Amino acid sequence: MEPEYDPLIFDSATSDLCKKLLSKDETKRLGTRNGCRDIMSHPWFRNVNWDAIISNTQTPPFIPAREVNAASQSAIGEFQEDKSFRSAVLTEKDNSFYNEWDWTNPHAYGSEVVEFLAYERKLGRPLEPLGAGDGCCCTIV
Repeated sequence: MEPEYDPLIFDSATSDLCKKLLSKDETKRLGTRNGCRDIMSHPWFRNVNWDAIISNTQTPPFIPAREVNAASQSAIGEFQEDKSFRSAVLTEKDNSFYNEWDWTNPHAYGSEVVEFLAYERKLGRPLEPLGAGDGCCCTIV
């Protein structure tokens, strides 16, 4: 599942920038080695005078709306958990679409494992699998 960049809409520099920013391999993603310097030096930004923008002597080509919080994560803090995803139901069409999905984000998976282990520690015991036909994978007693 790779995005397609229609050449009628995306010139070569634009599609290259998108591909590099959206790389599934985080070690190859643009900005991984030298942070924003890698992104700023990409050919797509060749007409941007970064020194003038950084020194506030030139207006940036795009300024996000006030509702968009462009601050760093440390300045933003934690987001409230969006519980609306819990009401989402995957259809058979959804399941067949993701049937061939073969990639798992190792950081997200690791985070889930740590949360699960912390939950077991809080319980003071491991979660045990249910017997056959119980309709679930584990239970809390």
